[in-house]
Amino acid sequence: MTGVQSSRAAHYSNALVPSFDLEDRSSPRTPSGHRLPSDWYSESREHILLATGSRTLSDTTRYQSSTEIFKSMQRSERGEDKVDAALKAKIGTTKGLKEMLEGALHISEKEIEKLELTRERLDEEANSCNRHLQQNEERRAQRQTRPSREMVHDYPYKLFESQAVFLQNAYLKYEDKRKDTFELLHKFHSLVQQLTDDLSDKNSALELDMKCIALAPVDKESRQVQDIVFSRTQPFSWSSVTKGKVLEAQVLQAESAQLRRNVARLVQTVRRGEKQQHDLVQMALDRNITSISRLRDDLHLQVQHVEEEIHLAMKTKAELETALAEKLPPLNLTKQRYLTRSNRPNREKVNDEVEHALKMQFQSLNRIVLELERKLDMVNHTLASLFAHKAQLEDNIADKERNYEMDKTCVAMAPTRPGTPECSLEAMAYIFDNESEQISPFRMADQQLNLTGQTS
Repeated sequence: MTGVQSSRAAHYSNALVPSFDLEDRSSPRTPSGHRLPSDWYSESREHILLATGSRTLSDTTRYQSSTEIFKSMQRSERGEDKVDAALKAKIGTTKGLKEMLEGALHISEKEIEKLELTRERLDEEANSCNRHLQQNEERRAQRQTRPSREMVHDYPYKLFESQAVFLQNAYLKYEDKRKDTFELLHKFHSLVQQLTDDLSDKNSALELDMKCIALAPVDKESRQVQDIVFSRTQPFSWSSVTKGKVLEAQVLQAESAQLRRNVARLVQTVRRGEKQQHDLVQMALDRNITSISRLRDDLHLQVQHVEEEIHLAMKTKAELETALAEKLPPLNLTKQRYLTRSNRPNREKVNDEVEHALKMQFQSLNRIVLELERKLDMVNHTLASLFAHKAQLEDNIADKERNYEMDKTCVAMAPTRPGTPECSLEAMAYIFDNESEQISPFRMADQQLNLTGQTS
């Protein structure tokens, strides 16, 4: 009862009950000390009036009290209804946000698993690229040990340099993608932690609101908490943080999907490039080996021809030496005969036919010997040249043999030919998400997760 109502009730009660001061009122007395009958009757009537006023006041008070109790009960019921409706609306909103958080958390966790697989795939591809780069350096170092005559800036050398540049660029791109994947994973882990904390808060708030509903007074039907139909209302302003986190999760999921597609496209492009570079290098080395083999065979043939010429020249030299040996005794004999006739007396020194014949014979033999010696010198010079050419050819053959073996070693040192799925980029992205045996066994977990989701 309010203060205004209390003052009104007090005024009304004073108006209903007359005020009599029975203690201070003087009663007339008879000489014998008795009260008068009229006074006695008046006193009884006053008491009756007082009792009637008190009874009326009590009845009015009871009426006012019941009215106030009814009104307070109505207000209390309305308050309980408002609280109950607010709790139900809040529970509906909380359950909606909880479902949003659970969905975002589930998809984010799956994206984290896919990003982990992507990071492992990038690690594998980067290590493979680095390994191929080291093999390229080893093969180039192997070809650098060729003889100086074979140190040619040939087509395989250019291809090795091109392959090294391609592998270095591919490795740098893989490193960039690994960095992007790591940063995105860090964001995802932070966001998942925030979503988990928010979901835990939502569960706690939902549990507390359910307890508040359970603590509310129930009506005659004694409804249980689980029998209450919860309303679904739009989230209030306090849900903007949760909705912002869910939106951020969706943005990160889109970035993750785009990153995985880019990684799939990069892997496909790099593998195709590696395969092309591998084929070009191997074909160039095979062609170079074939060319070296042909040159080596030509050199061997030239050596055979030179050896044949040397054999013929040696035979000619032997014939010349034999002929020279046959012509020297007659020449010496003719010279001796001429000198012997020169000892004649002065009177007998006549240029007769004998003198002329000896002179002609000596000159003829001397010309023949000189011609044979000139021919022999020419043959010796030719033999020296042939032996020098033969030595050069043999050295060249040895270098070609060494170069041939080195290129064969380079061919054997080649890594395994990279395999690239001949399919579209979309199919490549699908394979990248779902393949297990084609790429690596660590994708079995993702495949089992997908099968579990389909079964559920």
